[in-house]
Amino acid sequence: MSWFRNSLVIAFASVVLVFVSTKTVLKADRTSAQDTTPESESPISSRRFKVTVKVSEPEDLKIKEGDRITAGQIIADRQREKTRLNSQRKQLQLTFQRLSTSTITPPTPPLAVPALAALPPFSYLEHEAAIEKSKTAIASIEAEIDLKKQEIQYLSQLPSIDSIILEHERAKLNSLKRNHTAAVRDYQLAVGKLQSAKNTRAYQEYVASVNAARRVEQLNQTRLNYQRQLAEYEQRLADRQYQIAQVQTRLNEVENALASLSVVKAPYAGTVRRVKWLGQSPDGSLSAEVTLIVDRTTVSQQQ
Repeated sequence: MSWFRNSLVIAFASVVLVFVSTKTVLKADRTSAQDTTPESESPISSRRFKVTVKVSEPEDLKIKEGDRITAGQIIADRQREKTRLNSQRKQLQLTFQRLSTSTITPPTPPLAVPALAALPPFSYLEHEAAIEKSKTAIASIEAEIDLKKQEIQYLSQLPSIDSIILEHERAKLNSLKRNHTAAVRDYQLAVGKLQSAKNTRAYQEYVASVNAARRVEQLNQTRLNYQRQLAEYEQRLADRQYQIAQVQTRLNEVENALASLSVVKAPYAGTVRRVKWLGQSPDGSLSAEVTLIVDRTTVSQQQ
């Protein structure tokens, strides 16, 4: 009877031990870390724990098969990628600062050009007066000549007239003719001066009109040049704004890439059983699956 009671106690103790062991193994198989997947829920493989990581190159994986690891130990760290992205971020920040602080000088508006002075008024009265004076002198001399001719003709008909008197009167007539010739020359000179003055005035007006046309053309060209420079200035502003936006977009991409480069740490202590490379993603990163043999005591303590 005592033997039977002892057997029951031993059997009951065995059942309790099996139940406790099974419960402990099942607890060790629970996972809550990111990118981790238990291999099986059965008590036989509950100590296995899988972690999937993404790295830029094989050297980013900080463990190898057979390594003993502790909870919180770094499994993968893309340090080279971080260094490259940090260098890229610094360069982009410098470019952004340079573009933001650069100065683009606007073109200077053209200065107002004073108007051309008009030609002063011109009068031909002096030349016309000289012509009228010459005409009057010619008419007066012609009248004296006619009178002197009549006088000589009358004297030549007198029978007792002295030849000396006739010669003297003829000498006066010749003098009047010479005066007439001089007066005609003065008239012609006055007419020539008037025409010369008119020609000079016409040339001055022509030159003034040419200068005015050139001035208008120069003003138009100056305005066109200013408009072209203003358009180039506005285009440069737009180009700089576009470059700033491009750099900011690229900087945001680098910041996001840096934020995504998280360090993968071991959730439990244990041994690295296997490292399996899964392949390469379209972005060039490598995927690896790390299988851990987790310490039972560690799992129990964390549970």
